[in-house]
This record gives sequence, C-alpha cells and structure tokens, in this order.
Amino acid sequence: MEYTVRPYKKGEEQYVAEAHRRIYREEYNWGPAFSEYAAAIALDFAKKEHGPGEELWVAEDTAAGRLLGCIMLCDAGDNVGQLRLFLVEPDCRRFGIGSALTRALFDRARQAGYRRLILWTAGPLEDAVRIYGRMGFVTTETSENTEWSLAGEPVTEIKMELEL
Repeated sequence: MEYTVRPYKKGEEQYVAEAHRRIYREEYNWGPAFSEYAAAIALDFAKKEHGPGEELWVAEDTAAGRLLGCIMLCDAGDNVGQLRLFLVEPDCRRFGIGSALTRALFDRARQAGYRRLILWTAGPLEDAVRIYGRMGFVTTETSENTEWSLAGEPVTEIKMELEL
C-alpha cells in the first residue's frame, strides 16, 4: 500500500470527525457522547489559527485518494504538546501508517521545542496503550468515564506522558 502523510486540507476535519464516530461505534460500542467530543476537537481545530507546534495530519492512499488515518498535535502550554485524534482505518492497520503518522508528530513536536508530550487514551484501546508504552509513554493518571459506552459500562481514561 502506498500512502503519504501530509497536513490536512480544509474540509478533511469532517473525515476525522466521521472516522472517530464510525470506528469507535463499531469497535467499542461508544455513542454520541464520544463522537461529539472527538468531532468538536477536529472541527474547532479547523476554525483556529495554529502555531508552529500544532498540526493535523492525514494519511492518504496515493493511488485512490482515500484517507487512511489521522493524528493531531496541539499546544498544551508550558512547552508541552498533546497528541490527539490518532486513528488508522481498520483495514489499513499493520502497513506502517500509524508509525508514519506518529513520526510526523514527533518530528514537529521536537521542532516546536516541546519538552514533553501528553495524550489521553482509554483502557479498551489495548493495542494503543501497548504501542504508546513501547514509544516510551508512561501512565500518569486515570479516571472513570461513564458517558461514552452505549452499554453504560465505565471506561477508564488513561493519561500518558513522554519526556522528549
């Protein structure tokens, strides 16, 4: 599979919002509370001006033009960057797309002078938690969320941090 990782273009924030709604509904049975949360992040990003330490990237199939995944870097203040809205389409996993997206984010974070990266993930995303751990992120906080699951099951949110 040939793909490129590039900054998003106006309008592609809609893909980011829709992909989070679709994938998290299918894979984790999460409902509107989560999809509205993720959509607000993507849509708000598209409305604002951004500093050099902020970007939304997409991975695009170079032949078909299909978007395959995304990742966002935001300024969290105090020389800290925040990784947000990271996903890869289910049928496109294991092709190195996630690694390429995170590489773009890490490169920009270092160029921006961030001294630390933070992210929030969730317990059911076991593969993501494991991958973040292999990257060097460590868990620094957890909290329970009872709004995302359509079944009403609590979801453990996990804050992870990495010193750059």
